[in-house]
Amino acid sequence: MAHYEFQGSTVPIVRFTQIGSTNAEGMARLARSETFPVWLVADIQTAGRGRRGRPWTSELGNLFASLVLPNPAPVANLAQLCFVAGLALRDAVLAAAPQIRPDALKLKWPNDLLLDGGKVAGILVEGGTDPSGRPAAVIGFGVNCLHHPDDLPYRATSLEASGAPTAPDRLLEALDLAMAVRLNQWNAGAGFPAIRTDWMRYALGMGDQVSVKIGEREVVGRFENIDTRGAMMLRRKDGIAEIITAGDVSLGKSD
Repeated sequence: MAHYEFQGSTVPIVRFTQIGSTNAEGMARLARSETFPVWLVADIQTAGRGRRGRPWTSELGNLFASLVLPNPAPVANLAQLCFVAGLALRDAVLAAAPQIRPDALKLKWPNDLLLDGGKVAGILVEGGTDPSGRPAAVIGFGVNCLHHPDDLPYRATSLEASGAPTAPDRLLEALDLAMAVRLNQWNAGAGFPAIRTDWMRYALGMGDQVSVKIGEREVVGRFENIDTRGAMMLRRKDGIAEIITAGDVSLGKSD
């Protein structure tokens, strides 16, 4: 499996003034069987998206970047990249904006970074195989550096609004270095136990009651753990442990 060292110019950066989606561009490159990692960075996205195809507001001044990783790990381990990326992004924000308190940054299962309780960033991992059958993944980062939306069903924030103005390029530089460290720690999945332990240290709601929306169903229980695949382990009030692989999490029971 590939072993990525991101120091200096090892991983090139391709910049776009405007693009539909950096993740979509990354997936198109993988479909062409490109074999080298690359950062795809846009000033503005016109069709940015989050999980499940949800639109992602993409204003000038925020960071929109996707890391294309050909052959990073066996296909079965690709979902773990969400946790690798979450840790790296948290590391990068603290490095690029040292005025932020470390305890103010929490990781929300499975793919959000929260700052003082407001969503400041989201991560979208897309993976599978390329036309040659090799594993491949694209990790997309959307970070609210300057702007944040106000019309969401949850609170959002930005680094600017939190008193930590940070240029997108400064954050990308820190993220590039942080991804190198965390990918090498992960080691194609062999190091996931350590990634999992680190991620849980900063997890929002670990040990607390949470509610998870799974389609039209809501599950309420104590967030006990994440398993060796990265799924949430929830202990319901009836004592049954439920394994959740996807859903929208909020603290406590929703009304």
